[in-house]
Amino acid sequence: MWIFRILYAVFVLVAFYLVRDTLGIGMPQAVLYSMGVIFAIVFIETLIADIKSYKFYGGLAGAVVAIIAAYFIASIFETYFNNDSLRLAFYFFALYLGVATGQKFSWIIENVLSRLMAKQPKQIKFSASSKVLDTSTLIDGRMADIVDTGLIEGGLVIPTFILKELQNIADSHDHLRRQKGRRGLDVLKRLQEQTAVPVEINNSDFPEIGTVDEKLVALAKKLKADIITTDFNLLKVAEIQNIKVLNINTLSMAMRQSVLPGEEFEISVVKEGKESNQGVGYLDDGTMVVVENGRKLIGKTVKVNVTSLLQTESGRIIFTKVKY
Repeated sequence: MWIFRILYAVFVLVAFYLVRDTLGIGMPQAVLYSMGVIFAIVFIETLIADIKSYKFYGGLAGAVVAIIAAYFIASIFETYFNNDSLRLAFYFFALYLGVATGQKFSWIIENVLSRLMAKQPKQIKFSASSKVLDTSTLIDGRMADIVDTGLIEGGLVIPTFILKELQNIADSHDHLRRQKGRRGLDVLKRLQEQTAVPVEINNSDFPEIGTVDEKLVALAKKLKADIITTDFNLLKVAEIQNIKVLNINTLSMAMRQSVLPGEEFEISVVKEGKESNQGVGYLDDGTMVVVENGRKLIGKTVKVNVTSLLQTESGRIIFTKVKY
């Protein structure tokens, strides 16, 4: 290939030499013009050869920079480039040099274009809203265990008016009520000591609002937060006002062992049932299991077969009969 290029360059040079009189140019101009044509051909050939690669863009960028630089150099040293033929030859030489240099450093353009054109993976963002706790949730006691599982995201918010209500319950003269209040305070302490979920005591109050439930709803709206509760009435009030409510009782029911009619399992009969000859046992999650003709089996562990299920407001009841 190089032999062909050399022969072609010689041919161009001879052609300009032979027609120099016709073009009205001298020998130096004929040589410069022929060199310009040769450089132009090499330039075009070099670009076309790498048109599908980054070398093409590198050569093109190098050519542009070289032409601009050559123009300023020729303008600054105008006394040396007073001949148009010499100036043209210099431009062609600079053009070829720029293409060669640009292709050599094409990796710079490749890195830049690769970063600009690289598609960043789309990240799905999930919002973890804060959760406002009510008095019933703290008294219930299960919230601390749920937080320990790592299933709760977002901060926990305990309003000061809930804290005051809890303190009033703990100071009650009624023994049972006082025990509930103290348990709520113990649960609050556990929540503050854990580090998985941040806990905030919020001082916002709404003196114009009368009931605690209405204040909770107003605070949830203000913070754009959810409410965690075991209070059925608060759940309904919040849902009416389009506030998301997490009910611990609903979560507890959802986590209970799933059984279907016809399944078998073992159960310990611990007491008699309401109906004649019924025995009653409990699963690990507290679900009541009624054993037909199980009264005589109290204190024993037997294998039973599920006959039916009954869902009530207080929970689920599984009806079974002993498998002999």
